[in-house]
Amino acid sequence: MSVSELYILRVKGQKLSTESFARFGTYGEMPSRPPDWSASGSRIAGVREGSFEEGEPVANIWRLGDLIFKGGDPYIGFVQYYHQGFRVAQLERHVHETQTWLALRGIAFFLVAPPTGTGEVPNPESVQAFFMEPGDVVSIGVGVWMCHFFPIVDVGQYVVVTARRDPEQDRDLVNFLETRNTVLELVLS
Repeated sequence: MSVSELYILRVKGQKLSTESFARFGTYGEMPSRPPDWSASGSRIAGVREGSFEEGEPVANIWRLGDLIFKGGDPYIGFVQYYHQGFRVAQLERHVHETQTWLALRGIAFFLVAPPTGTGEVPNPESVQAFFMEPGDVVSIGVGVWMCHFFPIVDVGQYVVVTARRDPEQDRDLVNFLETRNTVLELVLS
């Protein structure tokens, strides 16, 4: 195909929410339901698990979702992504693990597409873009196609929880430029 046949598919960035991100994984949003675990009391007289009925509240925990690591020990890491524009052709997926990201610095786009069957690649039109702001947490589901991150500023910083292995041991790649002569362009509106 010639360069004149190149198709630019514009993907509009959207705000993260539990509902908007549900088909791709878990967004770390404060639940409106009661906590899964509570503790009360004091750090001096003692902390009791179970409820706030006995003393002052100490902590609540809401379980947001499960993390999966098959065949590799999980680790926590620090990652920096550098601004390189807002066009992309390649997505990847991990079929044996989730990847959890906590944004520390810089607003950025990231891309996701629904999981596909073995050997299948996503349709470029199925790709969605989300904004990730400092404090946002996402856990990208097993088999979800993704490309992270496209900082709006010079550098974005993140904490990642993933499995310790060589990337090629649990990574499928698709390049839309090669398969569909398509490049995705991230846009604000």
